[in-house]
Amino acid sequence: MATQNLLAITGNQLPHKYFVNQLVSHFKLSAVFIEKVQYPDPPFNSDKERELWNEFFLNRQETEESLLRFSKKNHTQNNPKIFKIKKGCLNSNKTLQLIHKFNPAKIIVFGASLLGSKYLHLYPDCILNLHVGLSQYYRGSSCNFWPIHDLKPQLLGATVHSVSKRIDGGNIVTQDTIDLDKRDSEFVLMTKPIILGTKLMIEAIKQTNTDLVNKGTPQNKGNLYQIKDFTPKALIKVKNLVNSGKLKQKLELENGLSK
Repeated sequence: MATQNLLAITGNQLPHKYFVNQLVSHFKLSAVFIEKVQYPDPPFNSDKERELWNEFFLNRQETEESLLRFSKKNHTQNNPKIFKIKKGCLNSNKTLQLIHKFNPAKIIVFGASLLGSKYLHLYPDCILNLHVGLSQYYRGSSCNFWPIHDLKPQLLGATVHSVSKRIDGGNIVTQDTIDLDKRDSEFVLMTKPIILGTKLMIEAIKQTNTDLVNKGTPQNKGNLYQIKDFTPKALIKVKNLVNSGKLKQKLELENGLSK
């Protein structure tokens, strides 16, 4: 298992911190590059929409804090060097030069901006990305939300794939769906892919060599979702699915089919 010079690029939110903490409990990381994540508020048509928006993110945060706990007693392989990157600077020459100093054998990505062509040129077949969605169906942003919005919780999962020019379009190294429970809230359903994906990434690092593209499975092109698609209107639809009982009924149905 070759994990020398393993370097991570991720965001600064709780799921990203959980991801890094899990990685360092299994591997020695030479460095972690943390990009500041900023999600702009959309335009609100009413105070009710703004209230719903704030309530959603508060409930999501509380669920993540409950499920993404990381014990300080867990053993860590080392204390990697930490570098904080401003939004928009991930693909700068300065950042690339700094990363190059570590001579990474693998670059592990989760929740960061798109890597430019320079990364693909400098580190061909050496970059793994964690996508919290099934990329042949949902690509891009918030893909642990859209299957709930579409009332397709059976498509909630995570994908580890090689990085290519196409967004979430590289060869699939490993992939799985989450376990569904009728008691799951929409926020639990959104958090489970993060936990699952982290486990899949750890397994992928242990099992794959640097020839990731040739090892992986080519995938079909799923629908692409962008940050601008995540709107109060989308949240209202999910809330209605929850309040009407339709989401719970779908979970019960899917749970019954899996038995």
